[in-house]
Amino acid sequence: MKAPLRRFCSITLIAGAMLLLSDCSQRTTTSETPAKNTPAGAGFMNNPLLPGANNPNAINMSVTSEADLRKVEGSTDEDDIIWTDPDNPDAENAELDAAFENRRQGNGWLTDYGQALKLSRRQGKPLIIWFHDSVTSPKSKTLGKDLLETDSFDAQCKDRTIRFKLDSGVAIDETGRRNSRYSLSAINRLARKYGIDRRPGVVVICPHSGKVTARINGMDGFVHDIHQELLTGIQTAEASYEAHKKKLIAQGFRTWTERTGKSTLFAKLMRFDEKNNFVYLKDPGGKISKTRLERFCKADIAYLDEHARKKSTR
Repeated sequence: MKAPLRRFCSITLIAGAMLLLSDCSQRTTTSETPAKNTPAGAGFMNNPLLPGANNPNAINMSVTSEADLRKVEGSTDEDDIIWTDPDNPDAENAELDAAFENRRQGNGWLTDYGQALKLSRRQGKPLIIWFHDSVTSPKSKTLGKDLLETDSFDAQCKDRTIRFKLDSGVAIDETGRRNSRYSLSAINRLARKYGIDRRPGVVVICPHSGKVTARINGMDGFVHDIHQELLTGIQTAEASYEAHKKKLIAQGFRTWTERTGKSTLFAKLMRFDEKNNFVYLKDPGGKISKTRLERFCKADIAYLDEHARKKSTR
């Protein structure tokens, strides 16, 4: 073999060896980096607002100043306060938009679990959870088409309940490559928590206690019967909350009215900052918010002035 040819072969072999080593190095690095396939929201089972929490309205705190209030977990600025408009809960209102950003999807069914829980607790409305499977459960799709996603059911429920749908058909398990809002195993754990092991599964939950007042575990009967059972569960949860509300009133909770007279908020006065004209309120869910004095109706302003007068004479 001639010298030039030998040099060419040697260079070719060296270049091939270098490419092979580089490829192996890249493979090793990739294999040592674990894939991040945890679905978004997979930690929602640890939400402190889960139904059934002991005495969800109790917050141990000593509030003597604005600084103390700001240290309370969940304390919010006035723009986060949610006024409830009983005549038009879906109104185009900046204060309601954040809370109801998903409400219009699928005839009133929310897609965020934490949001649904908070709204149920804060507004004192029964929570409906629909464990759906759009892929493997024809009965669940039928229940949605004939009842749960109809305009008539939406009209019955939109002012009275908070609704949340979990679709196992679009969930991706932890072993999958794509992320989803909730993993399949997390959905199944939540379903078992409420006694659901079939699809469709629907539960009605009391807003203050987390008690299940209606449970549909599979579709064995007629849609009409399921409809009546859900309505009965809603009525039971509402009656239970009204009894609970009376106890809250005895603890200082009352209905506050916004200056337009259309919106109300059921909450307890925690502190009235006369110097800066801020009012601190705690809703039934335990969340403390503040809002400006001028945003309240005249009757509430008079109530606050009387409260301040009595406090100054003590």
